[in-house]
Amino acid sequence: MSVSRAFLGRNLRFMSSTATPVLHKFVLFAPDAKDARRSDVQKQHRQDIRPFIDSGVVKVAAPMITPESFQSKDQKTFGSVIIYEGETLEAVRKMVESDIYYTSGVWDRDRLVLLPILPVTPFP
Repeated sequence: MSVSRAFLGRNLRFMSSTATPVLHKFVLFAPDAKDARRSDVQKQHRQDIRPFIDSGVVKVAAPMITPESFQSKDQKTFGSVIIYEGETLEAVRKMVESDIYYTSGVWDRDRLVLLPILPVTPFP
């Protein structure tokens, strides 16, 4: 019986230890709303997203530019693409919905797409 208790005790300690959460990747495709004034809140957006970048929650963040303006000095932004890492889709959705681009109407809320992804390549 003492062997069983010792075995049980080891298993209980193992089971009660803090487990590392499973993190998943999610991609946000966020086109801008018509007549969006991105420049009005861009500084605040960059300040607010910096801690998420620094902590590794945001893996990639980039404005999308039109193909016509790609090689131009006057590049035209039409939205954002962001890859997040989080435990659940709902947790990431809350981050998206707290972003100033979302709350101020820069992003077109009706056209936002947030999906889980399964990367097959490492992130830079």
